[in-house]
This record gives sequence, C-alpha cells and structure tokens, in this order.
Amino acid sequence: MVYLFISNTILILTSILYWLFSTKLIFQYPHYLRVPGPFFYLTGPSMFLFVRTLLYRETHFRKNDWLHTIPFVISVIELIPFYFSGAEHKLGILQNSDLDFATHITNFNEGFIGKDLHYLFKAGSWAIYFYFSLKVYFTFRKKIKTDIISDYNRKFAFLRFFLLTKVIGFFLLNITTLFAHSNQLYTSILIASNFISLINIFLLAFEYPEMIYGKDFYSVTENNRENLMKIVMSQTENLKFLENSRHEANILLDVNYRVIYFNKLAEIKFCELYNHSLQLNDNFTDYLDPVSKDNFFTYFQQSLQGKTIQAEEKFMLHNESNFTWLQISFTAHYAENGKLIGVSIGATTIDAKRKMEQLQAKYLQSLDELAWNSSHILRAPVANMMGILQLLQETNISLDETEKSHFLKHLSSEVKGLDTVIKDMVGKARKDLDN
Repeated sequence: MVYLFISNTILILTSILYWLFSTKLIFQYPHYLRVPGPFFYLTGPSMFLFVRTLLYRETHFRKNDWLHTIPFVISVIELIPFYFSGAEHKLGILQNSDLDFATHITNFNEGFIGKDLHYLFKAGSWAIYFYFSLKVYFTFRKKIKTDIISDYNRKFAFLRFFLLTKVIGFFLLNITTLFAHSNQLYTSILIASNFISLINIFLLAFEYPEMIYGKDFYSVTENNRENLMKIVMSQTENLKFLENSRHEANILLDVNYRVIYFNKLAEIKFCELYNHSLQLNDNFTDYLDPVSKDNFFTYFQQSLQGKTIQAEEKFMLHNESNFTWLQISFTAHYAENGKLIGVSIGATTIDAKRKMEQLQAKYLQSLDELAWNSSHILRAPVANMMGILQLLQETNISLDETEKSHFLKHLSSEVKGLDTVIKDMVGKARKDLDN
C-alpha cells in the first residue's frame, strides 16, 4: 500500500506545482520550485514494488530494495544547493521564464545534469520498471491455477487495470508535455490522472482490505487459500501415487494407520470384503478382523523398515458366499522432498489367475497319471505280446499247430485288453478336459 501512496503522491505534487504556476501563486511560494523533480525517479520503482508486494503478499522490504532509491537520492543531492538558495534567486529564475504548463520540465535545469538528460533518465527508468512489473505479473500468473484459487482472478484483474492506467497516463502526459501547447488540455489530463488514481485506491481498499488493514482482516480467506493449496498439493501427490502403482485398488495410509487417500476400486473392494465404507482420516485397523489385523501389522511394519511386501492372500467375502484371491503389496510412500508420508497398499483381484493355476495343476496331475498308466497299465499287455511273439519267432523251439493256435489266442486277448485300456485312458482324459 505504501508504494501506491508514493506513486499517487508524486502525481499530487505535480498537480500542486502546475496549479501554482497556472494561478501565479508560485511567486508567493517560490521554495516549492523543483520540489517534485526528484520524486519522478520513484514513479517506476513504486509501481514495480507495488505489483510485487501485492502478488507475493510482502509486508517488509527486501534486502536490496533500497537500491531502487539511488537515482532519487542522487537527484536530491545535486539539487540541495538550489533548495537552500534564497527566495530572491528562485524568483529571479521565475521572472525570467515564460510560465506555461510545461515550465517545470522544459525551462529549469536540475542541478548539474541538464534538463534533457533528466527527462530522458526519468522516462527510461519508468519504461524499464514497467517492463519488470509486467514480467512479475505474468510470471506469477503462470504459477497460479485460477480455476482452483479463484480470488486471485480479482487481484489479477485489478493489476491489469492498474498497469493499463499507468501506461496510458504516462504516454498522455509526455505527449502533451512535449508536443501540445494547451494549458486546458494539460489540466484535463492531470484531472483525469488524479481521478484514475483515486479509482485505483478505492478498488484496492474495497477489494483487498488486507493490504490496508493488515493480514488479520482477511485471515479467513487466507486460510481458505492455504487449505486449497494443501488440497492441490495432496491431489498432486495422489495422482503421482496412482501413476506409480501397478494395482487396480490403492489405499494410502499415514504412519498412524489413518486413511489419507483411496481410489474408487479400493472403496468397492473393501466394502465387498468387510462391509464397510472407507472414510478419510479413519483408522484403517478399525475395519479389520483379528486375522487380517495381525497380517496387516506385520506387513505394515516391514514396509516401514524399507521392505516391499508382495503376497497373495485368500479372503472370504463379508456375506460368506464365496472366496476371492487378492495380490496385495505394502510399500513405504515418500513425498518429493524425501519425507515419509506413510504406506501405500495395493490390491489386484487374481481369481482368474488362481483358477488357471488350479487348472494347470490338474493338467499336470493328469499328465502324471498318464505317465503312470503308460508305464504300468499299458506295459503289462505289451510285455505279454512281446513274449508271445518272441516264442513264435524262436527257431530252436518246435511248436505244433495246437500250441501255435493257443499262443495266437493269448496274443489276441492281450491286444483286446490293450485296446480296452487305451479307450479307458482316452475317455478319462476327455472327461477331465470337459471338467
């Protein structure tokens, strides 16, 4: 607020000086001559510092802010001899000059530096500080999400109006001073500039009273803004937490087992298991049955010690109608600054996976049975057939027709038995596949 006061004070000082010139009262108050001159070096810094302090809610000077006053101090120092000169000297200067609306700019030198250089320095200083004011505004504007922190929209709107009026006033005053020759026009511009400055002050007073009456006046809004920023930061952490998770259901707990965050699938799955709805800030252990609670404490403490827990657990649904398998993980969760937030619990339903594993186990069991049957049940008739064929092929053994017929009957019987065994095995395999 003090910077806005300085900015408007300079305009008021200039208006007073012009009024003294236009009414010839300057001859009664000659010591007012050149008083506003050095203050023009503060127009740019006061504008820049006002924008910065309004956006960043600064209440104290920064360490290097005094550097902005160096041109003003130099101008005052070089004008000290003139300020301490007598009234006769100043009246002599006034009587030898043609007084008009631009006399204090065009006719009088300021100390040791010529009037043209001073005018150039002041205009250049204002332009540089206007650039830095815009830079501060746009830099801060990019950092604030106004769709979340809506009260900054009004502040940005005020600063746009403030900077717009400053640049319009700057160009109008300078163009009128350098190129126009109408006291009436200059008077109108001064009146308009003062009126706009008053509008800026009233807007600030009614829209942002904390800048005038102190930060406690608007503490409720400030607290709301801080809470919103905390929510934004928390949601950002939650999004990163979800991005890094491989599970469909995710819950984040602090070190005291209180629920910080959970997604929709976690809420649904938890309700299916325990018939409870998850609530933020609730103690997670209050929902668990004794068996689940023991496992939870074990996994939680191990994860806090730096271990990543991966387990597959079988849970009964709350209505005891069925079981479900979950792949769960416990992992310590940290913020970007390395501070421990708590433990993240991830869960994924693996009923299909477990069913496939059971089918695979049955398939392997069937293969084992097939291998056993092949080595035992099939082996017996095959061995008998091989023995009969070996006897029939022996040249040292003489067999009559009756004996040969008897062996052929045995061979036919073993073939039929082998065929029956193979059919039984194929039928059993088909039945297992159908199941």
